[in-house]
Amino acid sequence: MTFGSSKLAGTPLSQREMLARSVKLLLLWVASSDGKLDESEAEFASSQFPGTTAMMTTGDLLAVIKNSDLASLEKAIRAVAAESRELRTAFLDMAISMSMADRRMAITENHILRFYADALHLGLGVLQKRIRAISGSELPEPGDPASPDWWEQIAKYDDDEPGQDRRAAPRMSAAQAGALLGISADAGETEVEQAYQNLTAIFQIDRIEAMGEAAVALARDKSKKIREAYDVLRGDRT
Repeated sequence: MTFGSSKLAGTPLSQREMLARSVKLLLLWVASSDGKLDESEAEFASSQFPGTTAMMTTGDLLAVIKNSDLASLEKAIRAVAAESRELRTAFLDMAISMSMADRRMAITENHILRFYADALHLGLGVLQKRIRAISGSELPEPGDPASPDWWEQIAKYDDDEPGQDRRAAPRMSAAQAGALLGISADAGETEVEQAYQNLTAIFQIDRIEAMGEAAVALARDKSKKIREAYDVLRGDRT
């Protein structure tokens, strides 16, 4: 489902443009909060309102996030919060899908999703329910920033070197492959196989296609990375 569906038919173009900008900004906030923004994630965020310009480019919206423009972020969340419960829930589903695309919900993503659920008048219970429905897993506790363990968890998400062109990246390491599959690098073959099957099931195209072409492209991209991680771990044992 996209926001640019028949459910907004008859809505004035100016209102749809404002909502498009708000949704795109908030999705990019989730996608970029772990320090990386894939091209497929940016395309997915841009695709939710076919026929609108979203008023600002992806670069402009990322500048809003980078500059911590809280007034603009607040305006965006208020715009989405004013929509129907169905559309607010649909937006939350998109934000969850964005955060779980690599099967690793970063602490920053966790906090943002909790903020969205509260600000959109949906609540933690709805967030937990939608995460179970989308990923088959539970919403993890975000942890305490005052704890050294919290910072260690932050560090494990930083697998890529800053500025690295991921399209030209070398073969991922066993540690990166294990992190992507949610298991240790020295996990046994059975555990590797099970993690791979679980993730593959989440990104099956027939489960994603209702969200549009960009979501399908994102699922294919993540499925490719999951397969690469699987091959790395299996290859290290042969």
